[in-house]
Amino acid sequence: MAELAGLLEPSALSAQVRGWLKEDVPSFDYGGAVVGDGIETAVLYAKSKGILAGKPFFQAVFDELNCEIEWRAGASDGQDLVGPLPIPLAEVKGPVRKILLGERLALNALARCSGIATRSSGLVNIAKQTGWKGIIAGTRKTTPGFRLVEKYGLLAGNADTHRMDLSSMVMLKDNHIVSCGSIRKAVEKAKTVAGFAVKIEVECSSVEDAKEVSFVFHRAEFAPTSFKPDPFPFVHGRQLRQVRTS
Repeated sequence: MAELAGLLEPSALSAQVRGWLKEDVPSFDYGGAVVGDGIETAVLYAKSKGILAGKPFFQAVFDELNCEIEWRAGASDGQDLVGPLPIPLAEVKGPVRKILLGERLALNALARCSGIATRSSGLVNIAKQTGWKGIIAGTRKTTPGFRLVEKYGLLAGNADTHRMDLSSMVMLKDNHIVSCGSIRKAVEKAKTVAGFAVKIEVECSSVEDAKEVSFVFHRAEFAPTSFKPDPFPFVHGRQLRQVRTS
């Protein structure tokens, strides 16, 4: 797996963390005043098995608070956490007030990211075991303010992020098509604003829809009759679907 942390732009990551801290402490940190600034060390443990993900977010929280983190050897994003529990992952050293200030934020990001990576990895493995040749991908149905964390978790779990936001690509769904009147009209309108460099994707609910999309995009490059539906395997009760050309 590629080094995922390199995907994160440092200033954007810092801005995200500062926003989290501002939300959590909009005025006074009363608990921090109680414990003071004595130097202490906290240990991060994994208490359940799964895929570790979100190290950069955990690190960024304590970097912002000027605490030091020492990660254990092998504690890397995408690591399958196996062995006797709990598993020590890192030590955080700094003023106790700062450690407690960042603790919940850092754990929230790490736990959510790891949970998504674990779930994604499990679905990818199930798809492989069924012999399905499609791609397991995420959606834009992310938690507001947490999209970067959640999309990162998909990558750590070997799934695909699909589009990051509305500006990443054009995805025409049923509501777009109904509003425009047809797939052809929706695609033609999208082309006028997206140009040639932005990918246009159409969500199809039937093989007939896929045939129409083929004609709109490819004209006579191949016959629409060459489409055929693949067997639709089930993953956790939901059908995986793909339409391919032959």
